[in-house]
Amino acid sequence: MPLFDCHTYLTVASFSSSMRTREQVLESMERFGLDGVALISGLGASGDFSNGNRMLREVVDEEQGLLGYVTLNASYPEESLQEQRMYMSKHEFVGGVLIAEPGRPVTLKAARDIVNAQRRYGKPILLYTGDTAAVHAAQEIAEEFHLIKFIFLGMGGNDWRAAVETARKCLNVNLEISGCLDADKVTVAVNAISARRIVFGSGLPHGDPSLYRGLVQDCEILTTSDRNRITLDNALALFKINAEVEE
Repeated sequence: MPLFDCHTYLTVASFSSSMRTREQVLESMERFGLDGVALISGLGASGDFSNGNRMLREVVDEEQGLLGYVTLNASYPEESLQEQRMYMSKHEFVGGVLIAEPGRPVTLKAARDIVNAQRRYGKPILLYTGDTAAVHAAQEIAEEFHLIKFIFLGMGGNDWRAAVETARKCLNVNLEISGCLDADKVTVAVNAISARRIVFGSGLPHGDPSLYRGLVQDCEILTTSDRNRITLDNALALFKINAEVEE
């Protein structure tokens, strides 16, 4: 089964040193059987998004299957607009991950200008949805900007049913399956929105891709085609990547 991980990190912390350099990321990909990854800057996600994007720019390499997201911060709209202009048109950057202050979800009011500017690039926005409050905040954004594709990172965590319900209502929402390791969530999501709007992600190195791969493999209602959509094809379509991956 081909495997593209939509939710991985280029890290700076010593406890996650397995993903600090391009070489280490490639080694992790080989270890977990990943054909490609889309990286979030760990430094960017922790708040230093400008330097995080700059460091990630030095690592991404499409030929090696290393793609990335531009980190944008709703608390710094002008600076985020500048980061969009600098990086979003580059082919190796396949979308933007939008963050807020630590522990708080991104709100429509704070993010409106940044999300509006994203329309010109035709690339998806990722939102962290770790609980119901974050899901509902993300839903408001997705409803207003219905022509932009959104990826809900973590699929609502333990509140994954809230994320599934939002995706059922909002056709521009895609669910990324990291977070809660509940055996039922893939089945419920597929029944609600089909396999076409579900993408594979693990949170590597903080999560284990093999565990989330197991969620897909063990979902009995999925056909082989459905599994390939979740683990590869949907990501290629969202990110507008023309690639063939051997099974």
